[in-house]
Amino acid sequence: MIQDSHQCNYEHQQMKLNWEHWWFDLLGGCFGIAIALGLVRFDFGIIGSLMADAKWITVEDIGKLAAINMFGYLAGCIQQSYVKSREASIRYVLTAIITIIASIILEGRLINFTSQSILRLTCGWGAAHVVSGLPTLALERVPDQWRRKSTGLIMCGGGVGSLLGAIAIGLFSPTSAPSSWNVLAILTIILSLPTFKLVTRNRRQPASVSATSSELSQNEQKKISKMGSKPLILVIILGFAMMQVGQVPAILYEPLVAIKQVGLTPMMSSSVDSLFGIGLIIGGLIPSIAPSKLTTRLFLALISIIGLLGVILFGASENVFILSASIFLIGVWDMMTGTLTFDRLGQLCNEDDQRRSWSTATSIGALGFIIFSSATASLAKQNIDIILILGIAAVAIQFTLEWIQYSISRKQEWQ
Repeated sequence: MIQDSHQCNYEHQQMKLNWEHWWFDLLGGCFGIAIALGLVRFDFGIIGSLMADAKWITVEDIGKLAAINMFGYLAGCIQQSYVKSREASIRYVLTAIITIIASIILEGRLINFTSQSILRLTCGWGAAHVVSGLPTLALERVPDQWRRKSTGLIMCGGGVGSLLGAIAIGLFSPTSAPSSWNVLAILTIILSLPTFKLVTRNRRQPASVSATSSELSQNEQKKISKMGSKPLILVIILGFAMMQVGQVPAILYEPLVAIKQVGLTPMMSSSVDSLFGIGLIIGGLIPSIAPSKLTTRLFLALISIIGLLGVILFGASENVFILSASIFLIGVWDMMTGTLTFDRLGQLCNEDDQRRSWSTATSIGALGFIIFSSATASLAKQNIDIILILGIAAVAIQFTLEWIQYSISRKQEWQ
C-alpha cells in the first residue's frame, strides 16, 4: 500500500511537472499572437466589409479605421521598445490582453465611427504590446537549439487566429456585423486563457531565467557584433516594414476584390479569406521543420519571391482559383517573413536587444501601414487597382531588401 501510494504521488508529480514544461509557454505565446494578429488585425477586413454593408461605416472608413488601429499599434510598439525592465514588459502584456478583450466586446455594441475609432486605437495598442513583448517571454525557457522551431510555432498563431475567425464568421455570422464581433469576442476570451497562464507564471519567475536560452550563442553574438551588425539589422528591419506595407491590399480589401471583381458571395469570400489563415499557419510551421542547413538569412530572401508572386496574382485575380492561390501565398509569405525576421534578429542580438529591435521593426511597419492605408482609403471605392499596384511596388522593394541583407550577411561571414 505504501509503495502504491508513493507511486501515485510520483505519477502525480510527473503530470504536474509536465504542465510546467516549456512547450506550454509556446502554447501561450501562440494563442497570444493568434489574438493580437489574427483576431485583432487580419480578421478586421472581413468585419469591416460587414460593417459597411450594415451602414455603420462607409467603405472608405475601412481603411481609416485600419489606420487608426495601426496608430495604436505604433504607439504600443514604440512604448515597448523603450521598456527596459522585464517585469514592466510583462505588466504591459497582461494589461494589453485585458484591453483587447474589452475593446472587442465593445466594438460589437458601439457602432458609430467615433466609438469605433477609439476602440480600434486601444485594441491596436494592446496588440502591439502582445506582438512585441510576448514572443521573447514565451521563448525564455526554450533551449537554444529549439529556438527557430519554437519561434515558428509561436508566430503561426497569427494564422491560427485568422483561420478560426474567418471560419467562425463564415459559419455563424457571414452577413451580420454585431454577431461577428460577438464571435470574435468569444474566441478572444477562450484563446487568452493559456496566455494569461504564461504571463502570470512568468511574473513569478526570477529575472535570471531570461538569460538561460541565449547562453549557448553568446560567443557567436559577440563575433557578429564585432563585424558590425547595425547596418545589417537596419536592412532586416526595413525589409520587414515593407512586408507590412505590401500586405495592406490583401488584408483590408480582399472582400471587395472577391465580391466586386471576382463576383463571389460574402460566404464564399470568407471561405477564401480562411486560406490566408491556413497560409499563415503553414508559414509559421515551415521554419520549424526546415533543416538548420537552410539558414535564416537565405530563407528570408527566398520567401520574398513567394510574396512578390502572391501580390502579383492578387492584383491580377479574375477567378476564384487565382484569388485563392494568391491569398494562400500571401499568408505563407507574411508569417514566414515575420518568423524569420524575429529569429534573425535573435541571432544578431541578445534577448533584450532582440525585443527592442523587433519592437522597432513592428513600429516602422505600423507607420508604413498607417501611411499606406490612410493615403489610399479614398481610392477603395472607385480605384482599387491603384492600391493593388502600389502594394506590388512595396513588395518589390521588400524583395530587394531581403536579397541585400543576404548579400551583406555573406560578405560578413567571409571577413
